[in-house]
Amino acid sequence: MQAKFGIERELDNRLRIIDYEGGNGDFHFHSQIEICIVTAGEIDALVNNNRKRLCAGELSVALGYDTHLYTPVGKAQFSVLILPSDICRDFTDFAGNKKIASPFIKTSRPASRICDCFYEIKNNHNNPLIVKGNIYIILGLIAKNVVFAENETGVTDDLISKILLYIHGNYTDNISLSSIARRFGYNGSYISQLFKSCFNIGIARYINTLRLKNAVSLMQQRKYSTTYCAIESGFSSLRTFYRVFSSEFGCSPKVYLKQEKLHG
Repeated sequence: MQAKFGIERELDNRLRIIDYEGGNGDFHFHSQIEICIVTAGEIDALVNNNRKRLCAGELSVALGYDTHLYTPVGKAQFSVLILPSDICRDFTDFAGNKKIASPFIKTSRPASRICDCFYEIKNNHNNPLIVKGNIYIILGLIAKNVVFAENETGVTDDLISKILLYIHGNYTDNISLSSIARRFGYNGSYISQLFKSCFNIGIARYINTLRLKNAVSLMQQRKYSTTYCAIESGFSSLRTFYRVFSSEFGCSPKVYLKQEKLHG
């Protein structure tokens, strides 16, 4: 099963709580931390290669770029708490290069405490102090109650981090797989395989995702032409921008902005 990059999550880089009755779509991943809490019934939770059936009051944790999918067993309800990385730096620094070996919390006491904090956030979303305090409690409990393991990709995360930082700092320029490979002194095939093994997405598509995110942000300001937004975001031509946009969103930029306005 091939995971998809959650571009919609990336485009909405806010703390979010989403309630579900039923499934939540494709097997996907994104850069945010996502905590899934079962509120009624049972779900089958899949995080990377770990699968577990969770009952009400139990939860799973997906770190940034962890693939995940939640499948209800019959009638079930669950909620996801999505935490952008910039509001949980201490936790990501604590986790370092490690992955969560067992991403599920079923033990009653810590799971119950996390659920209580989740509802505090949900019921006091307009109070930033309550929200931030409960986020830190949740992340502290996760750090204490999940099992971390060393990354077994066979490569140093330092190289991956440098590649990501380079891409994020230069995606509006004319960068490509070959230019990135030259930058770090490796052949293109190695960099391509390394990147995809870590993130389940090709470098070209990842770069275009960042460019789309930037272009959409510019378009939402409604001050610039579509051509300006596309070229300013790193696309080589308006034609390429339209092709990539349609491939990811299934519609034109104009239709996308119209739908966003209707649902906003």
